[in-house]
Amino acid sequence: MKLTILTWLWRQPQSRTSFTAMHVNIWAAMVRRHCTLDIEIACVTDMPDGIDPSIRIITPPGEFVGLQTRRWRGQRPNCYRRLAMFRSDAAGIFGERFVCMDLDVVIAGNIDAILDRPEDLVICGPSQEGPRWRYNGSMLLMTAGARPHVYDDFSLAGAEEASRLFVGSDQAWLGYALGPGEATWSIADGVTRASDSEMGRIRFYPGHVKPWDELADAWVSEHYRMTGGRHGLVLGQKRAVWDEAREAMARDRFDGVIAYPAAAEKWHGPVDAIVESKAEVATFARMLGFDRLTVCGG
Repeated sequence: MKLTILTWLWRQPQSRTSFTAMHVNIWAAMVRRHCTLDIEIACVTDMPDGIDPSIRIITPPGEFVGLQTRRWRGQRPNCYRRLAMFRSDAAGIFGERFVCMDLDVVIAGNIDAILDRPEDLVICGPSQEGPRWRYNGSMLLMTAGARPHVYDDFSLAGAEEASRLFVGSDQAWLGYALGPGEATWSIADGVTRASDSEMGRIRFYPGHVKPWDELADAWVSEHYRMTGGRHGLVLGQKRAVWDEAREAMARDRFDGVIAYPAAAEKWHGPVDAIVESKAEVATFARMLGFDRLTVCGG
C-alpha cells in the first residue's frame, strides 16, 4: 500500500509563526532524501502558489477553521482543521494510509523504520512531563478511518474541556479523545524535539525557535535544505543591481531569489530570503539548494 506523507499549510492571522511554500518544498526534499518506502508526498492547502509541482495538493476540507478556545488563542497555532484526518471517509481525501508531519522539522537520517509501523495509529509521545501532556501532534501515522470518534465527538464545549486538561489545540483534543495507551514514537525511535540532547533522525521544533532560525548550527545547516542543482539570483546593494538583473534574467532561468533589504523591497516577485551579509547569502543559498549563484549588484 502506498503511503501518503503529508503536511498542512495555511495562513493564520497574528500567528507567532508564518509558514510558506518554501518551507513545504524544503520539507518535501528532506523526506525524499531520507525515505525509500513507496510514498506520495502531499500538502493540504489552499495556498498552492510556489509549491513544487511534484507535491500533490489536497484541498482542505475546511472544517473548524476559525475555532479557538479561551485558553488557546491569539498568536498560538490553532490546528483543529486537522481533525478532518479522523473522518471515517478520510481515505478519499488523504489516502488509505498516511503520515501527517509538521513543517517545523529537520530530517537527518533514514526514516523508513519510523514510518513502517504495523499499528493503525502512531503519534508522538508527550513534549514534556506532567499531567497536561499526553501526546504531541507534530507527527502521526494512521490507517484512514481509525479512531473516527476523534472527529465525530468533537465540539467547541469538548475542545474547551480538553484545553483545560491538556496543552494545545488539536493536540489537547487528541489527548482527551484518544485517552492513554496509543502507540507512540520517542527518542528511542529517533524522533526528538529541539529541547532534547539527542539530535535524532526526525527532530521537531514545536516552540518559538524554528529550524530556519538555527541555520548557524552546522547540524541544522547540513540537513535543513533543499536538494542541490538549483540556480539562485542574488540581488545586492550596488546601483548596478537592476541593470545586471535584467541582463541575467534575459540569459538564464532562476529557481529562486536572495536579496538584500533595499532590493527586496523593489523586487517584483517573491523573495526566498532577505540577507544582510555575504555570509548569510552563503547560508541561505545552501538551504535553498542553490549550487549556482548569479550575483547582481554585488
